[in-house]
Amino acid sequence: MLEERDALYDKLDAGKITKVELHEEMKKSGHILILSNRKMKEQEAYELFKRRESVEKMFDIYKSTLSADRLYLHDDESVFGHVFIAFLSLHAYCTLELLLKKAGANKKMTPGDLLFEFSKVYHIDFGERGKIMEVPKKIRD
Repeated sequence: MLEERDALYDKLDAGKITKVELHEEMKKSGHILILSNRKMKEQEAYELFKRRESVEKMFDIYKSTLSADRLYLHDDESVFGHVFIAFLSLHAYCTLELLLKKAGANKKMTPGDLLFEFSKVYHIDFGERGKIMEVPKKIRD
C-alpha cells in the first residue's frame, strides 16, 4: 500500500493525475484483485493465493539448489531424463523438509544441510554383505 501511495503522490506532483483522481485511487491502494473462473468464497480464494508462495519456493529450489534450469544436453531423451530426475530430487527435498518440520528441526537445519551431513556416511558393499562405516556423532544424534 505504501509503495502504491508513494507512486500516486509522485504522479500528483508530476501533474499526471488530479487531486480527485488521487483520492479515488487512494481508496484502492493496498488491495489486491484476484480473478478466477471458479465459484468460491473469498476466504478460500485468499488461502489459494497465500499457497502460491510455497509453489514459488519450490521453483526457486528447483532452479537454484538443484540447478535444474541449466541444460547442456543435446537430444530430447537426455532433456526428459534430466527433468525427470530433477523432479524426483525436488520430491525428495520436499519430503525431507516435511520430516524436518515434523521433528521440529527445520529451524536448525535445511534439507540441503541434512543431505550434506548424511553424505559423510559410507556404505561399503562386500558382495553379498554390506557394512555401514563410521557414522559421525552429529548424524547419530
